[in-house]
Amino acid sequence: MTCKQFDRARKLALSLVGIELVEATRELLDRRSRRLGILDSGGLDSLLDAAEEGETSARQKLLCLLTTKFTGFFRNPRHFDLAAEHALRVAKRRGRARLWSAAAATGEEPYSLAVALIERFECDVPPVSILATDVDAHALATAQRGEYGEAAVGSLEPARRDRFFTLAAAPRRRVVVPALRRLVEFRPVNLISETRLVEGPFDVIFCRNVLMYLEARHRCVVLESMASLLAPDGLLMIDPTEHLGRAGHLFAPEADAVYRLRGMSTTSCQAINL
Repeated sequence: MTCKQFDRARKLALSLVGIELVEATRELLDRRSRRLGILDSGGLDSLLDAAEEGETSARQKLLCLLTTKFTGFFRNPRHFDLAAEHALRVAKRRGRARLWSAAAATGEEPYSLAVALIERFECDVPPVSILATDVDAHALATAQRGEYGEAAVGSLEPARRDRFFTLAAAPRRRVVVPALRRLVEFRPVNLISETRLVEGPFDVIFCRNVLMYLEARHRCVVLESMASLLAPDGLLMIDPTEHLGRAGHLFAPEADAVYRLRGMSTTSCQAINL
């Protein structure tokens, strides 16, 4: 990837999904390009040309290059315990709870939420719903299939794995059971431009491993949108390595990387000098 190509990719990343690319990611993008079959400079130029012209398929392919989809079942397991416990309290008071996995990638996070909820409610049909969104349509297609290799589900306890995953037709593959599928709705959403398509309120929002990639202004605006979609007593969960930045005035810490609304401030991120 030439300097000029990286500069073009950087501008597209910022305008399309708010991702701030740094020079250290250039080699990573080069490797990802080759894995996607873009083997020469001409092929990359063609992709960038089409993406700049607004071609949907080119932009989706570019998003495959730009977004990190490393994930797994029950990453930071304490978050799932807290989310399920909070959802149970909400359902007892209001009859139903809603949760949002805002960067669902290939589905491990929302399905982990579904497992935790079924276990905590002690019911295969708990009064909850999970919205799972991601900007990458290809990742969401994998999530909707709900099929994973043995390596992916190998981190689960055997009893949990056998209860919630059945053997798939392909060897060494497992597929989520219908009880999990029923709880999760998958939908493509670009967090920097399409949160208006998401209807709140949510009792729990997972926004993990995405804020770290966003440019500061976009990170602030995304968190402001989430504050407006969070129930007054709701929980926001981010990755422990992430921070709220200039949106910290909207949230109060509850536990490690878990926040509650501090009270909607009249100061918007747009008004903050970044």
